[in-house]
Amino acid sequence: MKHNKDQRSMLRTTTIGSLLCASLMSAACGGGGAAKAGASTTPVNAAKDSQGNAVTSSSGSAVNKEAAESWKEAQTAFDTNEKAGWKPETCESVSSDFKAANKDQGGRFAEAIYMSGLALDRCGKSDEALKFYNQALEVDGKQCGARVGVGIDHFKNGRESQAYSSFERSVRDDPRCTEGYVNLAMMQMARDGAKSEEALNNLRRALAIDAQYLPAFNQMALLFLGRAADNVKALDLAAVVCRQAQLINANFAPIYNTWGLINMRKENVFDALRMFEKAFQLDATNFEAFMNFGQITLGFRGYEDAKNAFTKAVELKPKNYDAHIGLGAAMRGLGDAEGAKKQYEEAKAIAANRPEAYFNLGLLYQDYMSGTVDDLKQALTFYDGFVQRAGGNGELKGMVDEVEHRCQTDEAKKKRKSSKSCRPGRRQNIQLAIEAMAEMAKMQPAQPGT
Repeated sequence: MKHNKDQRSMLRTTTIGSLLCASLMSAACGGGGAAKAGASTTPVNAAKDSQGNAVTSSSGSAVNKEAAESWKEAQTAFDTNEKAGWKPETCESVSSDFKAANKDQGGRFAEAIYMSGLALDRCGKSDEALKFYNQALEVDGKQCGARVGVGIDHFKNGRESQAYSSFERSVRDDPRCTEGYVNLAMMQMARDGAKSEEALNNLRRALAIDAQYLPAFNQMALLFLGRAADNVKALDLAAVVCRQAQLINANFAPIYNTWGLINMRKENVFDALRMFEKAFQLDATNFEAFMNFGQITLGFRGYEDAKNAFTKAVELKPKNYDAHIGLGAAMRGLGDAEGAKKQYEEAKAIAANRPEAYFNLGLLYQDYMSGTVDDLKQALTFYDGFVQRAGGNGELKGMVDEVEHRCQTDEAKKKRKSSKSCRPGRRQNIQLAIEAMAEMAKMQPAQPGT
């Protein structure tokens, strides 16, 4: 399938940052959940499990009945919102529920502190969530989820070595920290590629702890997809992993985005579209699925569908450069030149040194505006900006050639007379057009009184 050459078309895996967030699950991992029995000294009001043993926190303290009941209510509310979808008010409400459980435990309930932060993280309040993660670690330095949460914050802010160290420590402190293994595997794949055996081993470790841990299935499918470049059979293996995950939970949205990528590699475009659509229908926050759906529909000139998908992507990540470029392309295809211009300008404001917005603005002024000399000159200015920023970027070489290619002047003027004639680049076409308009102006008869 051919993609529009006016933008960098790239199908998106679930990015490490967003999948890391997804892998923070709703209960503390390993020994972290508030269901661990056996304290050395059991208070009279300690909560008991079904076997009559005292329930303890990850730090070994017995959990009292009031805190256990508050935890149960907060966890139920968390699970309900995981299925129904989060809203700012519910994030605050559930966070407060876990705060109540921590208060009932005397402020030393690490799991409840962590979950207070996780509920806020679900609504993008990562700075507030980080405070809770650090607070949880002060109570229990081996709290798995909180340590992973700190690692994610490091990663999001470009501190990759600190992120890697945090994930390593999470599994060292708690060998049953499933999300620690998965996030570590993601970073190993990003660093060493899909061939990383240690990444595969860490995913296997996560599944050995929890055979139904869906983020591990998803990342394993992506790993096999990455290996398909050298071994086409890996594609079938990746699809099998997706199918296994679907059987465990048919509503796990990330697996459908991955499945769509697998179908694209197999050139099953319509199945890929169906999978991407399923992903964002299940999870309206699945940015990558919207982006992938938009890219494919652009390739088929399905501009209305592409516009809808990219609009959702922009709403989810207003500062994402590629989402604005995609939305601009869809709007341009629908004949909304001013709307497209706004999106390209938004992208340019986000990352002024990236070249794609300049190319798209040049194309817009050359082909979709009024066609005046002023518009064509503005297009030249944008093409200058594009070429300057594209530099030696090999991926953009074709686009640079499309702008810069020059023919001998006489040959260029005769290009329409022969299919074998040289095809001028965009810059030369503009220059020829401006020259032609100047010649036509000279040929116009003088108006009376001038």
